[in-house]
Amino acid sequence: EYNNTHKTPMNLVIFRYFLEHLSRICRCLKVFGGNALLVGVGGSGRQSLTRLSSFMCNYKIFQPEISKSYGMAEWKDDLKALLLSAGVKGQPTVFLLTDAQIKMESFLQDVDNLLNTGEVPNLFPPDEKQEIIEGVRAIAQQEDKSKEYSPMALFAMFVNRCRENLHIILAFSPID
Repeated sequence: EYNNTHKTPMNLVIFRYFLEHLSRICRCLKVFGGNALLVGVGGSGRQSLTRLSSFMCNYKIFQPEISKSYGMAEWKDDLKALLLSAGVKGQPTVFLLTDAQIKMESFLQDVDNLLNTGEVPNLFPPDEKQEIIEGVRAIAQQEDKSKEYSPMALFAMFVNRCRENLHIILAFSPID
């Protein structure tokens, strides 16, 4: 079914350990704040397992497209789009990042912040933060129309929705 719905099909050989790892990744994705670190040599199936697990859980998968000109500005734009999708739209999303995609050490610091707090400090300027607050306000008022929310409470709700809907999977190789 995956191959029928995606433009790049996967030709996989299914064996016992593949299924065990597939079920482990799916379990990580279904847990609140579930994230994973996959370690294996190139070609061991880390990315394929992640893509298939995401498909099985009906999660959108996001993987940054790294080019020679990819820098901090593009990274921040990708993170913004990722957090808006997970936090405002409520789209369950898997953020797949490989060791080859980490061009700067600050990328890892941002991933660390996402894992620890659910947000990246100073990622959104005040005008974009206000748009987020307004987007989350509509969701909060659907839940409880009589309650009035402060901007801080609404942004905290956005961060919590990011932590709930965003699952980070790091696929690293032990060999340099």
